[in-house]
Amino acid sequence: MVTCLPLAAASMLVGAILDWPTSDFSEAMNIYRFIALAVAAVSAAAMLYVGLYQGRFVGRLICPIFADGCEGVADAPFARPFGIPDGYIGTVLYGAILVLLLAPAERWGWIALLALSFLATIANIIGVRDMMNLGSFCFYCLTTTILSPVLLWAIWQLR
Repeated sequence: MVTCLPLAAASMLVGAILDWPTSDFSEAMNIYRFIALAVAAVSAAAMLYVGLYQGRFVGRLICPIFADGCEGVADAPFARPFGIPDGYIGTVLYGAILVLLLAPAERWGWIALLALSFLATIANIIGVRDMMNLGSFCFYCLTTTILSPVLLWAIWQLR
């Protein structure tokens, strides 16, 4: 009789999960939200790494494709708007997107997400232009640039 209690408790738990209101759950956690969460997390991590280098908490940037290009871009004058390392600015931007994605789905939240992801996309396009003018490229910056339209699309699909 004692061995049946855990099984009975587990079946009640599974039953409660299966009775979960599917419309609310599917609205709150759909595939587009997961895509946006993944893209924002990768972008935040990439920008945090660049920001830690710019703040000299990391000695060198490991740049998989462009050799010393990552450090050249991170140390360029355009990489410090208003005197703040852009890696930190990007980390805060993508962190805010992550927080809003984890918040309950509200109309105002979607508008804020859309505005922030649009800002990220424009900032990344400007960053690529600056890198082209410099003649050096950053793997992490290009990664966030490639991912930012995906983020914008996924957030648009949340409407």
